[in-house]
Amino acid sequence: MEKIKFTKSSLEKLPVPDKKTTYQDTDTRYLHFVITPKNTRTYYYIRNVKGRPKYIKVANYSEISIKAVQERCTEISTDLVRGVDTKQKEKENIVLEEAFQYWLRHREKTKGWHKDIKECWRRFEVYTPVKLKKRQIINISRAELRTLHRKVCEDVGVATSNRLLLNIRAAINRLIKHDYNIPHNPAAMIDLFKERSRARYIKEDEVEIFFTELMKSSNQNFKDFVLIALFTSKRRSNVLAAEWSEIDLNKKLWTIPGEKTKNDDDDVAVLDDTVIEILSRRQKEQKDKEIDTNWVFYSSLTRSGHYSVPDKAWRNLLKRANIEDLHIHDLRRTLASWMANQNVSLHMIAGVLGHKSTSVTPTYARLSVDPKREAVSNAVAEILKVGKLKLGDNGLEFDNVRKRVQIIAEKLLENPELIEGNENYLNIK
Repeated sequence: MEKIKFTKSSLEKLPVPDKKTTYQDTDTRYLHFVITPKNTRTYYYIRNVKGRPKYIKVANYSEISIKAVQERCTEISTDLVRGVDTKQKEKENIVLEEAFQYWLRHREKTKGWHKDIKECWRRFEVYTPVKLKKRQIINISRAELRTLHRKVCEDVGVATSNRLLLNIRAAINRLIKHDYNIPHNPAAMIDLFKERSRARYIKEDEVEIFFTELMKSSNQNFKDFVLIALFTSKRRSNVLAAEWSEIDLNKKLWTIPGEKTKNDDDDVAVLDDTVIEILSRRQKEQKDKEIDTNWVFYSSLTRSGHYSVPDKAWRNLLKRANIEDLHIHDLRRTLASWMANQNVSLHMIAGVLGHKSTSVTPTYARLSVDPKREAVSNAVAEILKVGKLKLGDNGLEFDNVRKRVQIIAEKLLENPELIEGNENYLNIK
């Protein structure tokens, strides 16, 4: 085991080894630095106690300064001399920020990384005061969390304040389940604020202008994403991370595996002809370009390997269309709303959306895909009709009447002198 002086530069210069390698600090007794072939770098307190080596993880390299880790090792040595259980002491002294990080790491291990983890951490970082983050959980009162809940509601909104409280409650509950010495959860027994469910979707008088501006977009990934999200009612994350192995173009079915769904159950989505056309075209384009990928929305520009940031294009689309207060998630609600307008049953809509509910699951779980397909196709057809669109040889295109009107409008703009004659003919004053 090599001994070196622990400094930021000396530790950063250490190479990634072929097998786990341990270094010892020359200044602080029992302080060690372990590097694995995967380049995980961790501080450990390693000491023989009663003839047996005792390993105590101190911190990951990126989480703490060298000075702080050296001080922590000194505290551990003092605890061992006094007969104090260091790990139990850490459990008792854990602060809210550490508890939240512990909960998120557990979620990532059990359910895999998901965008929701990033959102939970951002919400906690932005809206939780620093003093509360650094407070030991055993010293946090229910009144403090109730005050935080109320303040975030007043400053930001009901949904954000409720999500933050629920996240903190879950984080502390995780510690209690893992035998941390926490007598009670201060985030429990705080009533959530009543939330109004969002009912926004693309309305009939918005459909035509929405499609008009969407078709003008130069970003094919964005156009295809919007159309697939709209005509399948699937979540943004599922559409962006769709894989060819999940899709059966012949049977016109898309099976989203349970690890990607919100309720952990496989979700079988029926695909309308419009969606099949889009998918077939994308598959052919990838094949022609010899792109070997399982991603439907393949992108070489992102770490994930698939298209992932439609927000800017979405804002520009709404600005051009002069449509307000429409979110990407509202695309999911749009198809369901149009189905409801055609008197499709709520159970059928739940089946199409992939919702899990103890009251309706037994019913729609038995539905075959044919009634679902009919309901979806009818709603898609109605949306296209109102939007004056049709499925042509080269994908979606405006119908003949709409095309002729556009040509006439362009000609009139080029030749303003013709406008007056047309106004007289149409009796427009």
